[in-house]
Amino acid sequence: MAAPPPPLVLTTLFERAVERFSERPALVEGERVTSYAELDRCSDLVAARLRERWDVAPGEPVGVHMARRTELYAVMLGILKAGACVTPLNPEHPERFVGRVVAESGMRVVVHDGELDFGPAVRTAPVAVLTEDDGGEVAKSDVDLDGDSLAFLMFTSGSTGRPKGVRIAHRGLARLGPGQGPLAVTEHDTLVQLAAYSFAASTIEIWLSLLHGAKLVVLPPGLPSLPVLCDALLRHRVSVMSMPGGLFNVLVNEEPEALSGLRAVLLSGDFPSPTHLARAAELTDGVIYNGYGCTENSTISLLHPIRTPEDVSRYDRVPVGRPLPGVAVHVLDDDLRPCPPGEVGQLCLGGSGVALGYLDQPELTAEKFVSGQDGAVLYRTGDLARLTGDGDVVLVGRADSMVKVRGFRVELSEVELALRAHPAVEQAVVRAFGGAAEEKHLAAFYSTSDGREVPVDDLVSYLSGEVPRYAVPSSFHHMDRLPHNVNGKIDRSALTDPSAPRTTEKGDDSMNDSAALLEPVILQAWKDISGNAQFTTTDSFLGHGGNSLHFVQLANRLQKIFAVEIETEDVFRHGTVERLAAFIAEVRDSQSVSR
Repeated sequence: MAAPPPPLVLTTLFERAVERFSERPALVEGERVTSYAELDRCSDLVAARLRERWDVAPGEPVGVHMARRTELYAVMLGILKAGACVTPLNPEHPERFVGRVVAESGMRVVVHDGELDFGPAVRTAPVAVLTEDDGGEVAKSDVDLDGDSLAFLMFTSGSTGRPKGVRIAHRGLARLGPGQGPLAVTEHDTLVQLAAYSFAASTIEIWLSLLHGAKLVVLPPGLPSLPVLCDALLRHRVSVMSMPGGLFNVLVNEEPEALSGLRAVLLSGDFPSPTHLARAAELTDGVIYNGYGCTENSTISLLHPIRTPEDVSRYDRVPVGRPLPGVAVHVLDDDLRPCPPGEVGQLCLGGSGVALGYLDQPELTAEKFVSGQDGAVLYRTGDLARLTGDGDVVLVGRADSMVKVRGFRVELSEVELALRAHPAVEQAVVRAFGGAAEEKHLAAFYSTSDGREVPVDDLVSYLSGEVPRYAVPSSFHHMDRLPHNVNGKIDRSALTDPSAPRTTEKGDDSMNDSAALLEPVILQAWKDISGNAQFTTTDSFLGHGGNSLHFVQLANRLQKIFAVEIETEDVFRHGTVERLAAFIAEVRDSQSVSR
């Protein structure tokens, strides 16, 4: 008689991996290596102390607000072993956004490695206290969990400005253990942890690795520079990598040799560039998977393999493929009836990955999680799709105001609400531009009560405190009055993709000679990368068409030109050609003095 399949519980599957691969490396962070046995013990410590000292109860949401480092994974596993629910609080998000998530979840405890105050109703559990090992016996958790037990509470953008808490069950992520499909990750693979742990994309990297005895390379917090990423890929011989399409395009353009050793590249979150897919297929012997996943279906759900350039050219639009084991896929019309191949309908997902609904939002849950014809629960994704004659799913677009920008989910209405809250703004509309073959970008159109334009830097700074950085529009356009249709509503279709960039007022003219010499080089590099020929040295990168992937490219290019270490975060922090030139000049001067 065949052995029964393992239960779809993350902690159970992790314990089985520990039994088989106890001495193999689970995590690599710089020079620090942590075995599966060490990670297991550390997570047991976290579970025991959360229950004994912080009285954490089964099913309770526990916040995690900490940098990406080895202890993060022990904390997440420990929370799950305590029977509680991991609720990520991204330190890179604005404090106000984090505060809204804390309030929405009703959490009592936050695991934290910093100094942020979460309010009088929330107790802080320091990471150092939870993970300190005195060498004594650690009791295993005896909490009874099953596949429907709550594992993660992940918050995404909400159309009303209220974050949506997606309730993810153990079964949703644990299906990556016995049912990962064609990826076939084993103990011989190495993966890299790149995505922020507050996004569903991180679950692909983390659980594909830890449930199979593979090695997970932990990158420093934030978006890494290309040299850091490429060094990690080559030095650790990474074999499987998950990344958004935009970053993939940058790697193909800037550092194509980094792809050569990968046996599997998993792309999701964006419409892929056929040109980059075809070029990458020539560069590597591995398989490139165009994939699809969403938070409400827990993690990656569909995959389409690309092995040769011909696998790209045969399609007018590259499919996202077929479902992984445990996932049911349907393309349905408005009455939830199946659409025949070629007909566009809404993509709906079923199976073990479907979430338990939204936290405390029963109406929204009832709207998005519906009963299919066989009575099983389906999640209506809001993505428009069609089936090919071979049964592959091809994405067409969106049916609502949510868009994907560089792999991140953005509710346009949430950004609009935040922009309208600016004291000088009267009306505001945010639109996404860019078709399937090009990178999407957000543009904001606004009017003011006094008719005066607000400096772009002021709007960028304001929104950066209200919404995550990836949701800040890349351009802002002041209008005397937004266009309206015959019904008196704002005519969004009349707001077209602006071709003429706007500029901010000139800043401080004080500049040392060294920085002045660097400015033209930096400015030209930025124009080449962004395509904005009218950009000036005092224009804001972020407010004039720039995005995080542009910053990765600029940092990489300037590092090669000037032979100094420039991080992606340096471009974010300094924000203009003028200020970035001053920073680079200062770095170069300090290097000259130290020689």
